Amino acid sequence: MPPPDRLPISVIIPAYNRPEMVRRAVSSALAQRPRPPAEVIVVDDCSVDETGAAAAEAGARVIRHERNRGEAAARNTALAHAQQPWIGLLDSDDEWLPDLLAKLWPLRAEHVLVGGASLVCGEDPRRDRYGGVLARRPVILRSPATLIYPGNYIAASGTLARKEVVERVGGWTEGMRHGADMDLWIRVLDQGTGIVSPSVVTIYHVHTGQVTQEHEALARAHEAVALTYRDRPWWRTRALERSRGASVWDSGRRELASGHRRVAAGQLWRATRTPTRLAGVTGMLWRRFALRRRSGTVTRTGAPTLARLPGVACPPELEPVTELNGHVGRLGALGRLLLSPVGAVVVDSRGWELAVRSVGVEAIRTSRPAVKPGGRSS
Repeated sequence: MPPPDRLPISVIIPAYNRPEMVRRAVSSALAQRPRPPAEVIVVDDCSVDETGAAAAEAGARVIRHERNRGEAAARNTALAHAQQPWIGLLDSDDEWLPDLLAKLWPLRAEHVLVGGASLVCGEDPRRDRYGGVLARRPVILRSPATLIYPGNYIAASGTLARKEVVERVGGWTEGMRHGADMDLWIRVLDQGTGIVSPSVVTIYHVHTGQVTQEHEALARAHEAVALTYRDRPWWRTRALERSRGASVWDSGRRELASGHRRVAAGQLWRATRTPTRLAGVTGMLWRRFALRRRSGTVTRTGAPTLARLPGVACPPELEPVTELNGHVGRLGALGRLLLSPVGAVVVDSRGWELAVRSVGVEAIRTSRPAVKPGGRSS
């Protein structure tokens, strides 16, 4: 049993030639409040730099492979050495927000898996993207079928799973360049229910060299993994056809962007030629639109983004906030919230509070006097 001030979780991190990134990852796991995990295990997959030393300095228990065996094998090694009943997953180039365990641990109940949402971040914060469920409350996963379509929204980083269940289903399949996470989640969810929270708890850092940028290979791997389980009771051919429609549509769009119009036209036709595939494309486009809207509602700290209606004065404790396009007026700002919402909007009356909430955005009502033109309060 871990000490009472720590949670019974072993965080496992595979790492290869990423000393500074793994230092950040380990530190983010150990910085969980109010109760950090019992242990953090880093498997150094035969790095040729200071990755192992950096992980140890940050507070991890380090296990080294004497030859490079790949990410899945590194995770399996960590799984075999984990001493706690739950494992927490974290990639070496990602980081947990400080309240990840505080938000996810209470959800576990009898579930075999608990996940949260992530924010995909590159160099420009304006292009950050939300990844996760679109519901406002945690969603219970009762079947692996949802991972086939609309897709695998269980993050590789920031997911908790029961160790004995992961061991029972065989852990990660080694040798898979793509799709190993989805493959494991399907087998785990075959053993029980999961729950996924819409709270952003993980920062997924985008950088060069990531295998997740290989779109065509990812789509092929997704289908190959899905077909592996076509004999299961929960299997639905319709889900795979919808997934095919979405992936072929994406391929067509990439061909069009490359100037291959004839090839693109053929693929776009294949993507929409049946009602099931058309439904897959339509659902995918709607989900991406909704994800883009959600992306503007949260900051890299996990806190909601804040804005104010034109002319509203904010209490000091809410600063800094941005004004919602004062030159278009309040009605114009309200219209723009439909396409680009924020986490919460500061308003100054009950009427505007209801108006903002009617477009699906949280409202914070203030009693401070309105701001006159020129920035002075009335």
